Amino acid sequence: MKMKKYIVYSILGVALCGLITGCLPEKAETGLTYKGPAVVEVKNQTLGQLTAQLTARGIYTTTAQTDSSRTVLINSRPTDSILVQLVGPQSSSPIDINYTVRGTVPASAPVGTTLAVEGTNYNFRTVGARKVTFAPNTSQAYILVDIIPNSITTVGQQRILTIDITGNAQIAPSANYSKFLLMLRR
Repeated sequence: MKMKKYIVYSILGVALCGLITGCLPEKAETGLTYKGPAVVEVKNQTLGQLTAQLTARGIYTTTAQTDSSRTVLINSRPTDSILVQLVGPQSSSPIDINYTVRGTVPASAPVGTTLAVEGTNYNFRTVGARKVTFAPNTSQAYILVDIIPNSITTVGQQRILTIDITGNAQIAPSANYSKFLLMLRR
């Protein structure tokens, strides 16, 4: 009787495995391939890192970070980098992606936040540039923001820089991750 149970359970186990694997694509990796249009997005690459590591690098951790925002201390972080990702196929030649800077403080910004001023509070590397370049065969590039120390005089005061990725003629910005808020704080 026990032997009969083992045979029945074995047959059921094999049949269940066959049903489960029959639902998978022929090649498992084809299910993981992105098939949509190429887009670019901005991300907070420091999200999820330990507070002690972030504080040591001049990232203010008392306020919440999100996928698309970060607060940095102007006298502790000389340069900040904003990750730009290509979602889609890589190219064997460089890809230039454009971005703009908003001239208004978002309604979601904390009360008392004012606009950061290029040349006074920060500079882009390269100064005046409004593009980031993906090197050939890569999916990541960085917008570099050089922060001007002592450009905010009052402790606790902050300025906001909002960057919008606009893409180029072939690659559009992601609908969900097209803007990044960089808060500069004294």
